[in-house]
Amino acid sequence: MPRESSNSGPPPANPVLTAYESYIRDTPLITRYVLNATVISFFTGFLFSPAYLLANIPQFTIFKFQLYRILTSPLICTDILSLVFTFMGFMNHGVRLEQSMGSTLFAVLFFTLTIVTNVLFLIISITLWGLTNSESYLVAASMGIWTVLLGIIAVECAEAPPETKRRLFVIEVPAVYYPLVLLALFSMFAGVKLAYCLGVAVGYAYGYGKLDRWKVKVETVRKWENREQGGCMSGFVQRAGFVTLGMASGPNAWIEGSGGGGGNDASSGGGGPAVVGAPSDPAASTTPSFPSSGGRSLGGGSRGGLLSRGTKTPKTHEERAALLERAAERRKQKQAEEEGDPGV
Repeated sequence: MPRESSNSGPPPANPVLTAYESYIRDTPLITRYVLNATVISFFTGFLFSPAYLLANIPQFTIFKFQLYRILTSPLICTDILSLVFTFMGFMNHGVRLEQSMGSTLFAVLFFTLTIVTNVLFLIISITLWGLTNSESYLVAASMGIWTVLLGIIAVECAEAPPETKRRLFVIEVPAVYYPLVLLALFSMFAGVKLAYCLGVAVGYAYGYGKLDRWKVKVETVRKWENREQGGCMSGFVQRAGFVTLGMASGPNAWIEGSGGGGGNDASSGGGGPAVVGAPSDPAASTTPSFPSSGGRSLGGGSRGGLLSRGTKTPKTHEERAALLERAAERRKQKQAEEEGDPGV
């Protein structure tokens, strides 16, 4: 009599594969690319020094004309502690910011802050070298994701309403001063770094409109994402996690429990990042608005809903409940439209 298998069910899922699939599903494209690059940089550090090849060092960037270092310097990660804090910081700010702005505008913001910060770093380093004749300024390095991430936080806080506060562990700090307090905390543990100071300064300048000439128009982004016209971003539109202008959720990405993404059902809430996927309408007319409160705080949650500039911040429980209800209705309506259109 043949023996029957005692385990007739499917084999258990591979936890590593499951975690990777969840990471791909929940992380927007540009944020995922940046994090992947930092992970690769960390592991290649066991073979050679990526900082020697990719960091923004005036001696190499200027005198050897290795200008690519201006773009690659934020992608360097040299130790496990930096990698952990990179994921903690970027998975918080990067995910929600990309969902609110869209992948193209987020990429433009990321590289604008990177280029302006690194160019200023080169100018100041070369100037100090000329004044002091100290070669230490020529070998100083600007590298690491926090150079740009501090700038992104400064942009968020500069856009925040005046009364907004951020929580730093157990201390509440006015949003406009939060990047400075965070910079001071970093300087206490790692020493004062010129690149971090410039990152915060550039973030403030961007948030207060001093770099508006570098911003890309919404119409231009739509052309870039249009597949029929062969836009420069059209090859990325159908990739998992790409958030087009039509899918960008604006300030709703920062509301606790709203689920973030514009194409997700209401059950995806709970305060975490929403599942992101390939959008269906690259030319949609929705215009994303930059989140105008401080976002989430280091060591604590966000304070209230985030609204666009010029919009009154809901202060009462009823106003916040009404805002969340309207956001849920919009998501249900959009889901119903997608289910009713077989071509989507």
